Amino acid sequence: MVRRRWVWAGAGLTVGAVAGLGVYFAVVGLDRADKLASVVGALVAVVGLALTVYGLVAGSGAGRRVRQDARASGRGRVHQVGGNQTASPPAGGGTDVPDRVRQRARVTEDGEVWQVGGDQDPPARP
Repeated sequence: MVRRRWVWAGAGLTVGAVAGLGVYFAVVGLDRADKLASVVGALVAVVGLALTVYGLVAGSGAGRRVRQDARASGRGRVHQVGGNQTASPPAGGGTDVPDRVRQRARVTEDGEVWQVGGDQDPPARP
């Protein structure tokens, strides 16, 4: 639900920016508007290139290592879930690299620890 609000907020901001630029361009004239549009277009291209490089470097997180340590004592409870939580295929269509999951737990008295590691979704059907 929160994500939908962000999408609508972004769409509203985009519509407002386009309307504002249209009014500004009409007021200052086409020659100055053309020069300003060239500068704005160049800046948008540079930002787009930077975001593309970031997306390539950041990756999807496939093959990440997960390490979880937990301790429970008394009536304490700890729930841990580690591993791949989605069945989305990796970028590039290759084989999925499994996560390395390491979970350790220590319980004293009547504490509880529940741990789940590995893939949480059934394999995708071809």
